[in-house]
Amino acid sequence: MNKIWIILFLISTISLCFFDPSKVLSGLLSASNRAVKLSLELLAIYAIWMGLFFILEQSGISKKISKLLSPIINKIFGKNNLSDESKRYVSMNISANLLGMSGAATPLGIKAIESMQKDNKNKSVVTFPMIMLVVISCSSVQFLPTSIIGMLEAAGSKNPTRIILPSIICSILSTLIAILLVYLFHFIFDRIKNKHKD
Repeated sequence: MNKIWIILFLISTISLCFFDPSKVLSGLLSASNRAVKLSLELLAIYAIWMGLFFILEQSGISKKISKLLSPIINKIFGKNNLSDESKRYVSMNISANLLGMSGAATPLGIKAIESMQKDNKNKSVVTFPMIMLVVISCSSVQFLPTSIIGMLEAAGSKNPTRIILPSIICSILSTLIAILLVYLFHFIFDRIKNKHKD
């Protein structure tokens, strides 16, 4: 991925040198300033939400959220596929994604995978719940896309919250399709595995 960014940077810089050499330095400086400003604004947003999730975990509210989301998690991941610890981290990951905090959801997702790996008998094989968590995290339903709202606000948008409804609709559809595809491929691979055993 780093190679792709380096190639894009070099191509754009060389192109700018040929077409408008006077803007190379000013373009690089203004882009750097905007990047630093955006990073600091997003850092503040993430600091608030990560602090909130830490408080939720320390106060035991995360366990209550886990119980609240337990029926949904059992339905999606399978009732006996997750330990209580894994369920807690999965529920916190889903909660973070619902709030549009994918950056905050990532460490929670990693902890959930680590917890699932403890219960995994064959350590070299990725389990169904692990695949499901990765897919749900990638497609993630977002009721409040705070990261995108923060980016739009930083870019000077007059109405950054107008993306909430389209974001909810698109993320619900993408997550449902992703879950169905995981179940479909899991079913297909199970059938293939059973045929080879016979």
